[in-house]
Amino acid sequence: MGGWLFLASLLLTVFAAHAYKRRFRRRASASTYRRSVLASVGLTAPAWCWSYVQTGIPPRASLLTVAGAFVGGVVSTTSAIGFVEDNAPPSPGVRQKVLAYHVGLDYPAEPMLKRPFDITLALLGLVATLPLWIVIPVFIWIEEPGPILFIKNSVGKGGVTFRQVKFRSMRYDAERFTGPVASPSSDPRTLRCGRWLRRWHVDELPELVNVLTGSMSIVGPRPLRTVLVQRYLEEIPGFANRHTVKPGIACIAQIEKYHIAPADRLRKDRVYIRRMSLGMDVRMLWRAVMSTVRGARQG
Repeated sequence: MGGWLFLASLLLTVFAAHAYKRRFRRRASASTYRRSVLASVGLTAPAWCWSYVQTGIPPRASLLTVAGAFVGGVVSTTSAIGFVEDNAPPSPGVRQKVLAYHVGLDYPAEPMLKRPFDITLALLGLVATLPLWIVIPVFIWIEEPGPILFIKNSVGKGGVTFRQVKFRSMRYDAERFTGPVASPSSDPRTLRCGRWLRRWHVDELPELVNVLTGSMSIVGPRPLRTVLVQRYLEEIPGFANRHTVKPGIACIAQIEKYHIAPADRLRKDRVYIRRMSLGMDVRMLWRAVMSTVRGARQG
């Protein structure tokens, strides 16, 4: 019976959102999706109460009604605007220009145990944070119904653009009027829950998937968006050197400051590349954890 309640509330939410769009012939607003979820819960609640009285269905089954309504809301927004926001994908021309700066560079050898270290920590991290993968999407969607994940098209090793995955922490289509810009620490476009996600870096949990696929490392130069890197490559000599190793979730610049000038970032990343070792990765990761717990980074 619980499964039927879940399915019924899911379908009711989808139907309610679709009916609104058909009735007013326009894109549904965030409040509409929220109201659709509440309406679905309200309509299926009597069915749960009847089942509870007649068949003794467990009270916890009522959570399936709420869960179904929420999943229905996610399905509705996904069908309308997608589950993932693909932010500022670079054109083929921009990708080629960035790649051209990385021809003929010296690529240092990766420390022998770095890849096994990355895979082990990524798997442990995914298992340890599994409950957050359920809670975080709920907070994001409730505050602003829309995509749950955010794709940051960034430059990886060798100047290759890859899809860096994060939980969405900003308003949907936040760069509509500004174009691609670096986000400051007090960005007004950040969601309320996004401030918490960024404070504890849990918006970066999906990057563990990037680590498992090999496009990122646990420790390394922080990846930057291709559309911004193109300008930095043109303005800062040697900026391509930071892309001779895999980008990482944690890096020297990230540990010390939230926002750092590209030239200073390059200088610090060169220090890491020059001293790169498994022991240094362990020390850097520990510093990253401590700076996050203490909230010690500068703006």
